[in-house]
Amino acid sequence: MSEQQIAPNRPTAHKFKPTNTEATSPFGFFLLCVYTALVFIRPHEWPIFETELPILRTFLIITFIFYVTTLSPKKWNWQATIMVVMFFFMLLSEMRARRFFSDLTFVTEWVTSDILPFILFLGFLVSLRRQRIILFISLMACVIMVHQAWFQIGDPLGMGWAENAIFRGSGDDAMMQVRYVGIFHDPNDMGMFLVMNIPIAMYFLVNTKSFMIRMLSLGIMAALFVGIYWTGSRGSLVGSLAVIAAYIFVRFGRVKFMILTALSLPIVGVALASFRTIGLEDKSVQDRLTAWYEGIQMVKYRPLFGFGKDRFLEYHSKVAHNSFVTVMSELGAIGYTLWMTFILLIFVMAYRIAKLPAIEGPKGDALRQEQSLNIYLSIAMIGYCSTAFFISRSYILYFYVFAAFVAASYMRVQKSYPQFDLKITAATVARVAVCSAGSLIVLYLIIRFLLTIR
Repeated sequence: MSEQQIAPNRPTAHKFKPTNTEATSPFGFFLLCVYTALVFIRPHEWPIFETELPILRTFLIITFIFYVTTLSPKKWNWQATIMVVMFFFMLLSEMRARRFFSDLTFVTEWVTSDILPFILFLGFLVSLRRQRIILFISLMACVIMVHQAWFQIGDPLGMGWAENAIFRGSGDDAMMQVRYVGIFHDPNDMGMFLVMNIPIAMYFLVNTKSFMIRMLSLGIMAALFVGIYWTGSRGSLVGSLAVIAAYIFVRFGRVKFMILTALSLPIVGVALASFRTIGLEDKSVQDRLTAWYEGIQMVKYRPLFGFGKDRFLEYHSKVAHNSFVTVMSELGAIGYTLWMTFILLIFVMAYRIAKLPAIEGPKGDALRQEQSLNIYLSIAMIGYCSTAFFISRSYILYFYVFAAFVAASYMRVQKSYPQFDLKITAATVARVAVCSAGSLIVLYLIIRFLLTIR
C-alpha cells in the first residue's frame, strides 16, 4: 500500500517550495542596528573618524537590499501608503510652483531619509526583543550626546570632543547652547530627540525587575533632563513638560493628575525662570509670530499644493519655527491633511492596543508588554508634537523612525491576537483625515489669536 493511501489527508509539500515562507532575516536586522547607530550616534561624523564617504547612505542601501531579498513577508500599512502619496503631492507642489522638476533634491530626500527608513523599521521589527535593542541604541545615543555636551559646558569656549556649542547673545547675556553633529547640529534638534527618549527611559525603568537596569534608567533620565536644559531650546522645554504631564495623566489618572499638576506649578515656575526668556515681547517670539503669519498668507495664495517641500525660506527670511505651519505652507491643505493623518494614526494605533482586554497565560504577558511599550511610545509622540509646534522639524528622520516603532508593534499585536478586530479600514482613515483637515482650521485660529495679542 502506498504512503498516500495510508495518510491521504496529509498535505504534501512541493519539493521546490518551502512549507514556511516566513523569514525574519537576522542579518538584515543586524544591518538595521548598524544603520540605527549611524543615524543616532553618527560616529562617522566625529572629527577623529570624519570621512567623506557616504557611509550612512551605503548602509541604508545595503539594508534595503537585504530587506527585499531576505525578509518575508514584507510589511505595509496605511502610513506607508500616505508617505508615498505625499511624495507624489510634493511633485505636484513643484509643478504648481512652476519649477517643473528642475531641482528635486528636497523631494528625493523624502524618499531616502523618511520613506525607506520607515519601511525598514516597520519590516524588521518583528519581535519585541528586536524593538528593545533599537530603543537601547537610541538611549545610548542620548548618553553620548549629553557626554559631549558636558565637555562643551565645561570649556569656556564651548569646545566639545565632537562639536562646538552655540552662543546666543553677547556680553553678560551670552548663553551657551550645546549641540551635536549631523542632524543634531541644531540645539533644537538635539533637544527634541532627548525629549522623545525620556519616555523610552521610563519604559525600561518600569518594565524590568533588575535593580541595575532601574538605576541605569534613572541615571539616563537625569542625563536627558540635564541635556535638554543645556540645549537652551525653549521648544524642548515645553516638550519635556508635556511628556511629564502625559506620564502623570497615564500613570495616576485624571484626578491625581490635576492635584500633582497644581503642586508642581512652583517647580515649573522655577524652571521657566532659570531658562531663556519666554514671552510675547521677546524678539525671537515676535519673529516666529511673523513667520506664522507669512505661513498663513502662503497657504491662502496656494491653498491646495503649497510652495514645495523645504521652500519656506525662499519666500521668508526665517524658518517658520513651527512644523505644522511649515507643512501647511509648503505642501498646502492637501499635504497638511495627509501629514496630520499620518500623525493621528499613530495615536489611533497606540490607543487601540492600550484598550485591548486582558487575557491569561503567556500570551497575556506578551500583550501587556506591548501595551506598556505603546503607552510610552505615544508619550514620546506627544513630546514630538509639543516640541514641533515651536520648531520646524516636519521631515526629521527620527520622528518617522519612532512612528515605525508604533506601527511595528501594532502589526505584531494584530498578527499574534487575531481574535481582536485591529484592522484599520479605509473608513477609519477617512474619519482621521476629516479630523486632520479640521485641525488645519484650529491651527489657523490659534495663529490668528496669537497675532492679535502680540
